[in-house]
Amino acid sequence: MCGIVGVVSQTPVNQLLYDALLLLQHRGQDAAGIATNHSSMFSMYKANGLVRDVFRTRNMRSLQGNTGIGH
Repeated sequence: MCGIVGVVSQTPVNQLLYDALLLLQHRGQDAAGIATNHSSMFSMYKANGLVRDVFRTRNMRSLQGNTGIGH
């Protein structure tokens, strides 16, 4: 992946990060990941593949918080 995105918000950031990663991905992409922070606890999920294939509903639900980064 060729980009990194960060979001700080008053609302949960998992969907915003996912949408941003879809816009950043390119055809040769081989992996994607998101890390979020909620109450001083970090959650992270990463895997090989395209963004739409890496993140499933169960993965997105585990990424809680109003601050996060994606790659």
